[in-house]
Amino acid sequence: MEAGNVSAIISATAGICGVLLGNSFVLIKEWWIKRKSVNQATAYLAIICASHLDRFASECFNVCVDDGTSHGQPAGKDGHYEATTSVPSFQPLDLDVDWRLIPKDLMYLILRIPDQQEKIHGKLRVIQDFDYDPPDHPEYFWTRQRGYAVLGLQVSDIANKLRLHAGLPIEKSLVGEWDRNKSMIEVVAHLDELKRKSLLRETRN
Repeated sequence: MEAGNVSAIISATAGICGVLLGNSFVLIKEWWIKRKSVNQATAYLAIICASHLDRFASECFNVCVDDGTSHGQPAGKDGHYEATTSVPSFQPLDLDVDWRLIPKDLMYLILRIPDQQEKIHGKLRVIQDFDYDPPDHPEYFWTRQRGYAVLGLQVSDIANKLRLHAGLPIEKSLVGEWDRNKSMIEVVAHLDELKRKSLLRETRN
């Protein structure tokens, strides 16, 4: 092969490699910018959504310790037990975030929270219609308190999973500091013990 042809081939190859290398740099730069943008949007979603989830979990705690009394006395009229707390509300689709940024399993857990809450309310409506048992309404308040304690724990866990996905820190209670989740776990254990004792008394009778 003549020297001129070799030189031409080398020049052409170098030109093609230069173009390919330049295009690669452009693609890498665009990928990096897009990745950075996605990460920022995901972090924004996690910060906004986790804040709402934490607030919802705290309101669930308020409901789970509401036994229908106020200062140790029935909260309603004529000695009736009556709820003193309003139920919380969480409408994820009202949040201005792009849910497609998070894994589908995590998105599913978040978006079905209102459905889980509605299941609790469905049980409470049945109890109100068929087993209200005045004046203390034990089954109603047991179901309401336990349902919201369990839901609050689930929501708190979802918030932490969201933070982990976005690379955000998870807040932990200091030793000796009040812990919302631990308190809800204790509420569930206490209510289950009350239920066990109630069923035991019914069996003996």
